[in-house]
Amino acid sequence: MADVVTSALMISAFVIIIGFVADYLFKRTRVPDMLVLIFVGALAGPILGAFEPSAVMGFAPYISALALVYILFDGGMGLSIHKALSHSPRALVLATLSFVFSILTTTLIMVVAFGVPLLYGLLFGSIYGGSSSIVVISLASKIKLSEKASTTLILESAITDILCIVVSLAIIGFIVTGQTNYASVAVGIGGKFLIGAGIGVFVGLIWLLMMRRVTSLPFSYILTLAVVLFAYAFSESLGGSGALSSLLFGLVLGNEQQILNFFKLSGNGEVAVSEGLRRFESEIAFLIRTFFFVFLGIIASTSSITLLFVGIVLSLTLFVVRYGAVWLATIKSELRAESKLITSILTRGLAAAVLSTLPAQYGLEHSDLFVNTAVVVIVTTAIIATVGVIVIPRRQKNQMQT
Repeated sequence: MADVVTSALMISAFVIIIGFVADYLFKRTRVPDMLVLIFVGALAGPILGAFEPSAVMGFAPYISALALVYILFDGGMGLSIHKALSHSPRALVLATLSFVFSILTTTLIMVVAFGVPLLYGLLFGSIYGGSSSIVVISLASKIKLSEKASTTLILESAITDILCIVVSLAIIGFIVTGQTNYASVAVGIGGKFLIGAGIGVFVGLIWLLMMRRVTSLPFSYILTLAVVLFAYAFSESLGGSGALSSLLFGLVLGNEQQILNFFKLSGNGEVAVSEGLRRFESEIAFLIRTFFFVFLGIIASTSSITLLFVGIVLSLTLFVVRYGAVWLATIKSELRAESKLITSILTRGLAAAVLSTLPAQYGLEHSDLFVNTAVVVIVTTAIIATVGVIVIPRRQKNQMQT
């Protein structure tokens, strides 16, 4: 027992050190830390066999939820509320186009090339329809993107997370029951948005006012993180989007002065959301993000060359259609200058991995195909994003010099 505990502590220490080094190298070399951490996870899992991917996969829903809560909260803390509101229409257009294009092309490939039934093809498309909030926030905060582009990407990923979850569950319901109710899908999407946004803003406002009473007390930072967890869980329990609640909760706290001025509660210049809190929640987000990407590498396994080929084809297709979505969404926008970099940030994440396990839980056909291709798509799109954030800025810099 002692040996197991000691080994677990040693592995945890090693992962944190690797995360710190990878983050430092990212700032120096522009090689995203996520790819280094995914490789470390793959080394420990599929390659060396220290962890069994199928056994670890059972923890996916819990790790996914925890990572979403704090990384989206961290992302919201760094957003300007004025810019978030002004950029949200463009982000909604980009998210919708990207999601629809991804579903249509993925369905076509799976039905025509691989003989999958139509509804199953649509399910594939919905699972891979959106970029990962966790990955997008991690990359957007570190690469050379304008604030407008960064905000648009973060909002887009939050929107597509909701679309992927609601549409995937609806399609599974169609397959299981044989009944199609498109109105319920539309209501489900709208409900997710409204409930998630409402709870995030409401709880954020209440806690912002309460923080003025507790900020001087010991452990108030930890208490804030507990309230974030509550907002996420409460939103999910009511059928809303916990991810959107976490993002907007962070947005309210991160824009304390503007929020208080809007409600004419200046607070005599007092600041409840201190730099200490910002630093603390940022380091918590770093810790969870580090273990998340290692976990992603551990579950990265595929059973055949055919599945590897399918995953790579899907990833390249998603990249191509994203280019079209970005091109349309950036018409008459200054974002057009950064369209190539925005296109490259298409990484699918643990949400896709978790959704890919649902067909097996419902006893659907092709369940192994869903899980194995999801892992390949996640890793391949991560590689595409890595190459993009390294190569595109260098090419643009060379073009400017010539």
